[in-house]
Amino acid sequence: MARLWGTLFVLVALLFTGCAESYHWSASHPAYKQAPYAEISLTGLQKAFVLTRTKWFANRLGYGDSTQIKATEFCSKAMEREFRGVYSKITVLPDSLLDSAPEESQKLDERIFMKGKLPEQGIVVKAPDGTTPPQILIIHEVIVGTDLKRENFFDYALIHNESEEKREVQNISAIVSYTLWDNLKQRALFSAVDEIQHPVKALSEQDLEQLMRQTVQQIRKNLYLGVSR
Repeated sequence: MARLWGTLFVLVALLFTGCAESYHWSASHPAYKQAPYAEISLTGLQKAFVLTRTKWFANRLGYGDSTQIKATEFCSKAMEREFRGVYSKITVLPDSLLDSAPEESQKLDERIFMKGKLPEQGIVVKAPDGTTPPQILIIHEVIVGTDLKRENFFDYALIHNESEEKREVQNISAIVSYTLWDNLKQRALFSAVDEIQHPVKALSEQDLEQLMRQTVQQIRKNLYLGVSR
């Protein structure tokens, strides 16, 4: 009997694990037929970054009381450099273009929701030079921390759970939410939440830079995988 209950417990655990892994962390519009290849416009790099466990990072980076500001500025610039390295033409739009835009809630799965500012219907966003980008990659939020799990931030059933701060850190993490926006027809073509983990032993700025490099690579990969067939 004990063996039977043990087997049932394992099967139930596997069932729940399978369900957790089956969540959809992205959503595509049927009109999304071609991912940005060589050219991209993006916004959100100025205000999207949030650093968790600030004290842990401060003790290792030597930024002192300015750790939140310096670390997020560093990550922002590192992400921009990586975008410029993988796209031959890039237009970085100021975050202020969306200051008056409403915050929208997007449903990616039954329990997965993400929020972010999206342009209002009927309003076409103009670049500072007067041009009209056909598509805009909007970075809603980039949460940087240690051993983070995206479900603790975006799973509706788990967002109120307090995440445990482990003393032995295995990874520095980035949880990024973003939307590829059709600027001409005012609709979300592709939205996603990605989780990136970078193993770390002795934290350095190079580790933060590598984390941002992996983040951009993951975004680009998902933009291609998310194209509607």
